[in-house]
Amino acid sequence: MLQRVQKASFQHLKLRLEVLLRFFSRRRGFWLRCLLCWGIGCLALSNDEINAYDQRFHLRGDQKASSQIVLVTIRQSDFATIYDTRTNFLDNMSEVTDITDSYFWNKRIWSELLIRILRQNPKAVGVTLYFGDNIGKVALTQEEQKLFYDMRVFWSATTNNLDRVLNPAFTSRDLNNIGSNEVRRDEDGVVRRVFPQRAELPHLVEKITGKKFPTTQAGLPINFRGSNKVFTQYSFSEIMYDEVPFDAFTNKIILIGAETSSGPVYITPMGTISRTEILAHTTDTVLGNKWIQRLSNSWYAAGFFVLMLIAVFLITTYPQSVALFFILWIGTLLAALSAWVFDTFYFWSPAFSPFVLLGASWIIFIGYQASKVERKNFRLQQEQQYLQELEQLKNNFVSLISHDLKTPIAKIQAIVDRLLVEHQSKDESLSQDLQSLRLFGDELNRYIQSILKVLRVESRDFKINTEVGDINEVVEEALQQLRPLAREKHITINTSLEPMFSLEFDTTLIKEVVINLVENAIKYTPHGGSIEVISQEEDDLVHVIVKDTGEGIKPEDMEKVWGKFTRGSDQDMKTKGTGLGLYLVKYFIELHGGKVKMESVVGTGTTVSFTLPLDTESESEVLA
Repeated sequence: MLQRVQKASFQHLKLRLEVLLRFFSRRRGFWLRCLLCWGIGCLALSNDEINAYDQRFHLRGDQKASSQIVLVTIRQSDFATIYDTRTNFLDNMSEVTDITDSYFWNKRIWSELLIRILRQNPKAVGVTLYFGDNIGKVALTQEEQKLFYDMRVFWSATTNNLDRVLNPAFTSRDLNNIGSNEVRRDEDGVVRRVFPQRAELPHLVEKITGKKFPTTQAGLPINFRGSNKVFTQYSFSEIMYDEVPFDAFTNKIILIGAETSSGPVYITPMGTISRTEILAHTTDTVLGNKWIQRLSNSWYAAGFFVLMLIAVFLITTYPQSVALFFILWIGTLLAALSAWVFDTFYFWSPAFSPFVLLGASWIIFIGYQASKVERKNFRLQQEQQYLQELEQLKNNFVSLISHDLKTPIAKIQAIVDRLLVEHQSKDESLSQDLQSLRLFGDELNRYIQSILKVLRVESRDFKINTEVGDINEVVEEALQQLRPLAREKHITINTSLEPMFSLEFDTTLIKEVVINLVENAIKYTPHGGSIEVISQEEDDLVHVIVKDTGEGIKPEDMEKVWGKFTRGSDQDMKTKGTGLGLYLVKYFIELHGGKVKMESVVGTGTTVSFTLPLDTESESEVLA
C-alpha cells in the first residue's frame, strides 16, 4: 500500500515537472532574455562596487568627524635647524620601511612634546611614525623612561619585506604599547580598507581605542569622513609655543604624524591624504562603529532578479512612454535610496548596476516587444488578405446570384403581364392571382436591386460623381416617381421647397436618398395620412426634411435603424423590407460630407432630415 502511494506521488510530481518544462519551453525566448538582462546586471555589480563606492564619498562630501580625535603634525621645517648636528644613522637601511620617519627623531624634542601633551591627560597618544632600528640605540634616563613608556603612549611597529615584525625602540616587555601602522592599498593603488593584523601585533588603531576590529578576511571598508582638515589639528610649533587651548588634549585620542614633501602619501576615495589622516579616519570609524556594511553578492543578485521581473512586467504591460517613465522613476528612486542609506546607516547598496540592469531590460525587451508586434502585424496582414479574398468571393457570389436572378424575374414579370392582358376579362380570380404574383415579383426585384446597391457602394473602387445641380429638381423627380405609390394608400405629399442656388453633388445618389426616405415614409404611414417634404438653406448647409404621420419609432430603436439589414423591433411582422434603405441613406450623405438626423414620437410620426454642405472645398476635404 505504501509503495503504491509513493509511486502515485512520484508520478504526480513527474507530471507537474513535465507541465512546467513545457511552459518554459514554449516561452524559452522570453526567459532567455530575462536571464541575459539579469546576467548583465550581475556583471555590472562588480564594477559598481569599486567605482561607485568611491563616488559615494565624493557625492556625500565632508562629514562631521569625531571631536575625540586630535592630530598633531610635525613639519619638516620644525627639524631643519637641528638636522645638521645629527649623527649618521640608518645602520640597517635594508630593513627600514619608511626612512623619512627617522628624520623626525630627536630625543629632547620628543620628550618636550610628550610632556606637553600628557600634561593635559589625554586618553591615548598614538605615534604613527616608526622609530626603531632606523634611529639606532637610544639611552634614556629614568624620567625619560617613564615618559616614553607611559601606558597612554603607543608606538608604531612595522614589517619588512620578509614580513618580519620590526618593533619600535620603546617596546615594553609585555608588548602592550605597540601597534601596527600598516596602510594597505588595493590592486588599483587606492586605500579603501583596513585589514586585521596578526594576534601578536594588533593594529595601532585597536590599541589607542581599546576596541577590536570585526574579524574578516576581505578587509573592512573605512568610512572616510572627508578630505583634508576634517579633524582638529595642531602643529608642533603651536604646542611648543603654548598656542593651543589648555584642554585641547584632555580625554582625547592624539595621533602624532609628520608632514613632509618626501614622505609617502596615499590615494583614497576622498583624494590624497597622509598616513596619519588615514589612521584618524579608521579611528573615527572604530569609535562610532561606522563600518560600511554590505550584503553578500547572492542577496544583491536575488534583488536584481526581482528588479528585472518588475522592469519586464512594466515594458510588456504598459505603453512605451509609460513604461519608460516608471523605469526612470524606479532607477532614480533606487539611486536616492542608496545614497540616503549610505549616508545615514553606512550601508552600501549598488546604484549604478541597477541602472545598467534597467537599461539592458529596456533595450532587450523593447526589441522583443517590437518583434512581437511585427509578428502580429504579419499575421494580421495575412488574415486581412484572407478576409479580403473571402469578402470578394462573397460579393462575387452575391452579385452573380443577384444578376442571374434578374433575368428569370424579368421573364416571369413579362409572362405575368401577358397573362394579365389575356385573362383580365375572362377570369377575375386568376387576374387577382396574377396581379399578386406581379407585386411579389416587383418586391423580389427591389430586394435584389438593394443588395446590388450595397455591394456596389461598399466596393473599393466606388466613387461619387459630382456635378452641378438643383437639389429641388432632384426632389421633384423623386416625388414624381413615388406619387402613384402614395395615391394607392390615399397619402397626401406636400412640399415646401425653398429656392436655392445650384450646388455640386451626385444627383443619382441624392435622388436615391430622397426616394428611400419618402418610400419609407409612405410604407410606415397609415391610409389617409400625409407626408411633408421641405428644403431650405441655413448658414452654409442645405437641409432636406421628410416628415410623416406614421406610427413612429421606439427610442431604443433610433440608433439601430441606421445599420445594415436592421429594422425596428416591431416592424418585421407589419411591413416588408430589407433594412438597407436607411443604411444607404446614411452612407450616401456621409460620402458628400453631410449628416443625417432622425426625430420620432411613437404614435405621432417621424422626421428624417439630411444636410449637404454648400462649400465644395470643405466637402472635398471631408471626402479626401
